[in-house]
Amino acid sequence: MALTITSRIPNASSLAKDFRDSKRSERVAVSVDMLSTGYNCRDLLNVVLMRPIFSPTEYIQIKGRGTRRFIFTIGNTEYEKKHFFLLDFCAVAEYFEEKYDYSAPLRLLSKNRRRSESSPYEPTASNADSPSAADGNEYKRREIPIWEGTDRIIRQEIRVVGLNGEKVDIMTFRGSFERDLEEFAEINPDLKEAVEAEDDDAIEIILQERFYHHPEMFYAPDKLIIAYGVPAPTSAFVYNALGKRTLPTKDQIIIDTVDSIAARFNLRYVEQKWINATAELVSEDAKALKDFLAGHYSELFKRSQFRTLGGLDALIHFDEREEAFEALRQSSLIQCTRMAMSEVS
Repeated sequence: MALTITSRIPNASSLAKDFRDSKRSERVAVSVDMLSTGYNCRDLLNVVLMRPIFSPTEYIQIKGRGTRRFIFTIGNTEYEKKHFFLLDFCAVAEYFEEKYDYSAPLRLLSKNRRRSESSPYEPTASNADSPSAADGNEYKRREIPIWEGTDRIIRQEIRVVGLNGEKVDIMTFRGSFERDLEEFAEINPDLKEAVEAEDDDAIEIILQERFYHHPEMFYAPDKLIIAYGVPAPTSAFVYNALGKRTLPTKDQIIIDTVDSIAARFNLRYVEQKWINATAELVSEDAKALKDFLAGHYSELFKRSQFRTLGGLDALIHFDEREEAFEALRQSSLIQCTRMAMSEVS
């Protein structure tokens, strides 16, 4: 049984989809220009060409319909589709596979050649009053009108960039910083030496004295923290830009800070949870950071994350709380966070 699929057949598109998805009993489909790109019949085993094809692109697309991979299942046995047949009755494959020169440049149309026989700017046969070659009058092609006057300026706007400059997107700022820092390191060997020695203090001094706050980008520690979204010191951004080590994430910095304080004061597990919850909150919330720096614990520790730890009543049993919280205030995490939030506000 065969199925005819052409534009004259009602619901031709639906028929093609059903045949593709094996929802019909017919195993042969006869169509015109429906095997080009976009028709993905994976179990296709035979492609039959019964009329000439003059486009190499169309031929390649039609041939490609048979290259789809498929696994046939008969009973409990699976058979992988390894080949398909191209049945050519018009020597199309012979021409495009053996004779057609795909490396030859395409021939361009002449400028004077008409785009079609029925140009919208030429008289048609239905217009009896139009001049024609039969009347002995040569038809002159109508020219498309082109404006050759002077355009009037409706509005002119002058934008003045103030001392604060223009907004620069984050990715541009990052790329510019890393590129400029590499160039700076090439002409400042003492920075390279400090990076190799992992001397954080020396790196901070060199950048503060010779790299930060210079035109055009006016790099600064707070701007780097905002651009990268990481409350890290200057040295961390330098190591990352120069390939010494990757920039830590915000979560990694919080974990390292909490672990350091816990080891320093020999904190118990529940006390370490208090420091961790506080660090996570104040690194995200400007109001919470302000309360923490001012020592307003009654407002800060009313929040939900602290109620799960027992609230203010449980905090009383945290013997080293003042020393631990002060260490957190002085940590690089909090100092960098405060610097960035001050810049944003």
